[in-house]
Amino acid sequence: MLLHRTYGQRRQIALVLGLILALVLSACAPSGADDPAEPETTEAPATTDAAPATTEGDSEPEEPTDTTEAEETSEGGTVVKVGFLSPVTGPLAAIGTEMKQGWELYWEEHGVDAGSYTVETVYEDDAGNPDTALTKARRLVEDENVDVVVGPLAANTALAVADYLVQQGVPNFHPVTAADDLTQRLANPLVIRVGAMTGSQATYVAGQWAYDQGYRKAITLCSDYAFGWENCGGFVRTFTAAGGEIVDQLWNPLGTPDFSSYATQIASSGADVAFIGSSGGTDGTNFMRAYEDFGLGDQIEVLGNCCLLDQATLRDAGDIAVGLRSVTYWAEGRESPEVERFIELYDEAYGGIPSLYVANSYTAAHVFAEALKASEGELDPEGLVAAAREVNLEDSVFGPRRIDEWNNPIGNVYITRVEQREDGSYWNVVEETYEEVSQFWTFDPQEILDSPPYDRTNTGQQ
Repeated sequence: MLLHRTYGQRRQIALVLGLILALVLSACAPSGADDPAEPETTEAPATTDAAPATTEGDSEPEEPTDTTEAEETSEGGTVVKVGFLSPVTGPLAAIGTEMKQGWELYWEEHGVDAGSYTVETVYEDDAGNPDTALTKARRLVEDENVDVVVGPLAANTALAVADYLVQQGVPNFHPVTAADDLTQRLANPLVIRVGAMTGSQATYVAGQWAYDQGYRKAITLCSDYAFGWENCGGFVRTFTAAGGEIVDQLWNPLGTPDFSSYATQIASSGADVAFIGSSGGTDGTNFMRAYEDFGLGDQIEVLGNCCLLDQATLRDAGDIAVGLRSVTYWAEGRESPEVERFIELYDEAYGGIPSLYVANSYTAAHVFAEALKASEGELDPEGLVAAAREVNLEDSVFGPRRIDEWNNPIGNVYITRVEQREDGSYWNVVEETYEEVSQFWTFDPQEILDSPPYDRTNTGQQ
């Protein structure tokens, strides 16, 4: 009997949990994620040759695969069916495709067997659209009978499907979604973050690092939605708690085409450090253009978040970004056999250097596989998530990783600097490592849980 056969026993509890989860805050979504149009076709195009025991999900399959009864592969493993939900059309297609690449890359490398189970993945394209995402989630659960849903990527799509999945008793593994409350005030036993850190987690480090470097006046520029609010909240909380002053806070809408006015305000602010909480993608590239045009590098120290100087930006920014620092949990230039192997693997499969989104999904697959290996016999939803929570990765592509009691990663956060490689490409090398960083930093967890979420009115000032 497969995992979803035990769901009926938890429906009543799951219905209550679903009402809570519907309030989950927005997560990390790149530029243009607010209201993309629904595509004419909803079939997810393949990004690579299909891995063994994997199927591409069509919008209305004539004969949807039913895995309600235990299926035996030629090796005798019980099939665990995964629905992978990400945007591979629409404005988020590039990032959604990289998210999918990371998941595929793990199974192509390790094979689809994990312990006594065989992983079969059905891919669906949500196009970054909430209505489409909910429709696709229903198809995955009700037609494909998936046991687990991995994803989605963007905040609005995650909000659209979260309540439905919990009501159905379906575990939700998140590679990318970063909303603080997903694993804080609204933590749920069926939901686990296995790739990204929370929106404020790494930026707690940023604020402390900036103060320790001698900076005393800061200005912030962050994306004007939950991920940006949480990024700024983390930086501001630790910077001001240490004794620093925030001279101004600026907020840019997602998809801002021109950052000239923001660059002008940063240059004239009187601050000695500027923290940039970018959504990445085109916003990151557009900020870097303004950074160059206004000569900000000669006027103020700039410290980016995880997304500002990720590969998606570096591929376009090039020389402009050399020497700039960011705070992140993914450092592709980190000296580690695991990172070197991962980069070589990705380059052989797709070409280039893997982004944060590839690393997130690869790690999600790693944790999922280890959870299956630790499980025996009939699985249940909460049992699978609990097994994933016990996975302790001594050296993932992010470094040492474990998961806390709220189902959120604890691990390394890096201060990185952009350098050019011998082949002409660019990457982030590690200048300083902060180990065992919790989503609560050094604060009392209850202090964070009892306080309101970060937003434009609660910016973390102490």
